[in-house]
Amino acid sequence: MSVEQPLFYTAKTIKHKDRSDIVSIKTGISLLDKKIIGLNKGEVTCVSGLRGSAKSSLLSQISIEIADMGRKVALFSGELMESRVLEWLQLQAAGKYHTIPSSYENYFSVGDRTRQQINEWLEQKIFVYNNAYGKKVETIMKSMEDCINKKGVDVIILDNLMSINLESNNYNKNDKQSEFIHYVMDFSHTNNVHVIPVIHPRKTIGFLRIEDISGTADLTNAVDNVFIVHRVNNDFKRLSAQTFGWKADNEIYEYSNVIEVCKNRDLGVQDLFVGLYYEKESKRFLNNIGEHKTYGWENNAEIDLNEKFVNPFDL
Repeated sequence: MSVEQPLFYTAKTIKHKDRSDIVSIKTGISLLDKKIIGLNKGEVTCVSGLRGSAKSSLLSQISIEIADMGRKVALFSGELMESRVLEWLQLQAAGKYHTIPSSYENYFSVGDRTRQQINEWLEQKIFVYNNAYGKKVETIMKSMEDCINKKGVDVIILDNLMSINLESNNYNKNDKQSEFIHYVMDFSHTNNVHVIPVIHPRKTIGFLRIEDISGTADLTNAVDNVFIVHRVNNDFKRLSAQTFGWKADNEIYEYSNVIEVCKNRDLGVQDLFVGLYYEKESKRFLNNIGEHKTYGWENNAEIDLNEKFVNPFDL
């Protein structure tokens, strides 16, 4: 028999929830974790950004961080083949000192032995949805729920909402998206996981703001966190200067990418800009120049010096 629930709570009937009862999963981004503690299980974070802002790369790296903490991620990527998803994970896990340069300026790879060791380490930590099973919302979310129950997944990444078949048309698209976000909120609570849906913004001629995220305001109002990923290019510098009055010597322009925290319900953080440095050899985002993290796969790794990339500036 179920316990009868009160229609209204009073101060004495509301159960105290200690901060230590909240499971917060670190992102590995130092300032972000310092300000918001982490990604709370049972909550939802909307991630948005213009095309090419590196949303997928950032979430790939956060997945590596989560795996390194002994937690698990299930990932839906509607635009990348599973082989490309794995390639990015391997590069980011390897770091630039274990990647191999090519004759192309921005193309690096991971050697066979290193790749095998990383794959062994990632096995049963990160699960990539097989798009061959279809992109209908019911199929994807049922698969995610099964993965939670069978594998003990802590974080779900849905990249991106536009790639998921919500069975909508031009007349009910916004309603379907709003309905889906509310479903995702319930899903996160019921399954005690953190869910990260990637939602593309509408076309905008100004500096990207929370109001520019596609769909209705229900999307950003409902979720617990809203992050916008920016690439620090000429448009970013010009439009941010117009919007915020920033001067050309603002330190934010020294970074390659920025995460803007537009909303954080738990601690009330907003208008926070977190700068990161992009490392092309590994697709990593660094907290500071020269940062080199080592992940669990290296603990017992046998490094092949013929595969190892040597930084010429270190010679």
